[in-house]
Amino acid sequence: MGIIRVEFCLISAHGLQHSTSLWKRHWYAVGWIDDNSKYCTKIDDSGNANPVWRTNFVVPVDDSTPNIQDLALNVEVYSIDPIFFKEKLHGSTMVGLKKFLDKQMKNSEMSMPKQEGVRSYQLWKRKSSKPKGFIDILIRISDDDEKELNSHTGIRLFHNRTKPNLSFCFTVAPHLFPFFYVNVHFCP
Repeated sequence: MGIIRVEFCLISAHGLQHSTSLWKRHWYAVGWIDDNSKYCTKIDDSGNANPVWRTNFVVPVDDSTPNIQDLALNVEVYSIDPIFFKEKLHGSTMVGLKKFLDKQMKNSEMSMPKQEGVRSYQLWKRKSSKPKGFIDILIRISDDDEKELNSHTGIRLFHNRTKPNLSFCFTVAPHLFPFFYVNVHFCP
C-alpha cells in the first residue's frame, strides 16, 4: 500500500489533417486521469500537421483507491486558428491503465522498479467513428520515490474546479504582428 506515480509524456501527434486555409494551425493537447486535474502541453506553432510537444505530467495515485483498475488516461488534441484564435477539438483518445498497473504490481513484487511503454494511439472525432490521426504517448508507472522523466513539464489547468479560469494570447508571427504576446493568467 502506498502512492504510485503515473507519469505520462505527450510526445507528438501525426497524421493530423492539413488546414485548407492560408494560415497554418497551431496544436496543443490536454491530458488527465482525474476530471478535476487536467494538464496542458505547450502550443506547437510550427504549422505542421505533425506537432511535437514532449511534455511530461506526473499524477500520484493511492494504490488503495477503489476501482484503481478502472483508471484511464484521457487525451484531447486541439487546433487553434492563428488569426482569429478559434479553438477546435480535433480528436480524442482514452488509454486504459489496467495493464500498466497490473505489470507494475507484478514488477514491484519482484523488486523491478518501473513499467513504461511508448505507443501510438488513434485519435477519434467525438460522436463519430472517424479516425483523426495518432498521438504518441509514453506511460510510466513507478513507485513514488523514483525520479521523474526528463523533458518539458506541462501546465496544470485547474484543480478542484469545474472549468479552467485562464486566458491565452500567444505569438502568431512576431515579424508580422509584433503586438501579440504570451499572456497566461491563473486566477484563484
